[in-house]
Amino acid sequence: MEFTLDFNSDKVYDVVIIGAGPAGSSAAIYTARAGLSTLVLFRAEADGALGVTQQIENYPGIRGPISGYELLKLIRDHAKAFGAEFVRGKVIATDLLGEVKKLYTIDGREFKGRAVIVASGAMERTNKYKGEEELLGRGISYCGVCDAAFFKGRPVAVVGEDDYALEETEFIARFASKIYLVVPSSRIKAPHEMVSEIESNPKVEVLLHHRVLEVAGNSVVEGLWVQSVSTKEKKLLPVDGVFIFLGGNKPSVDFLMNQVEMTDEHCIVVNEEMMTSVPGVFACGDVLCNNIKQAVIAAADGVKAALAVDKYLNKKAKITAQW
Repeated sequence: MEFTLDFNSDKVYDVVIIGAGPAGSSAAIYTARAGLSTLVLFRAEADGALGVTQQIENYPGIRGPISGYELLKLIRDHAKAFGAEFVRGKVIATDLLGEVKKLYTIDGREFKGRAVIVASGAMERTNKYKGEEELLGRGISYCGVCDAAFFKGRPVAVVGEDDYALEETEFIARFASKIYLVVPSSRIKAPHEMVSEIESNPKVEVLLHHRVLEVAGNSVVEGLWVQSVSTKEKKLLPVDGVFIFLGGNKPSVDFLMNQVEMTDEHCIVVNEEMMTSVPGVFACGDVLCNNIKQAVIAAADGVKAALAVDKYLNKKAKITAQW
């Protein structure tokens, strides 16, 4: 995966979609097919809850079994066929109150759109490790692209279990002398070819089914305490840095910076047309905290948001259906 800061920020898209799960990618099919210039920003290839699902057998029209990652690729390829652009970039900040909405990614790029659809899912962490907050910026990092170069020739740990963590590990390995990849689960939730590539990297030691106990250090990171889930053995990894790429079940909405109305549980509030409290900003999928979490429901939310965007941008009196 190539990373670059060279991006033409002068272009203003009709709609920028944050998230390429079933909600965001389905929205992109409809906005692109409606002739709206569409950009989808996504965190990782197998992003979101669907991307790490091993087997799907109940998605309409896809008898399966099929992996969530394969299903996502089908939906994204459908959107790309209509002209939607997909760009990898984790959104960390936004300016949504103007006529032109601005979005900023963790690697310093700026993207602009006349409308925004938030489909970033609900996989943020709710709990932090002991020592994590105290050592943030002093060895703790959440961005390999930003901070890997600071650990050139030094040992680090990466904590994660999906393709996002693997992509970041591959980048960090260009600089670090050694990487301990700490995987909380019994398997890495990523495509087989990506797992094989990481496992064959001589710099990377994979620690499957290990949980983090504590980040060690006073003023800077001095190590990482981990424990094997199966054997209960504890050990201190001698590292100078810890990169954390884990998910949870909290809505991924920090980048909105309280510009749209949300509930006390950080769920985005929308009207019947999926518009938030800010005109031109729409939301769909798991950020709405629907009780039923199914890919087909998220996809339907995305379609509703896309049709509403078409109405909003083209100043239509009512939503018109696409066939």
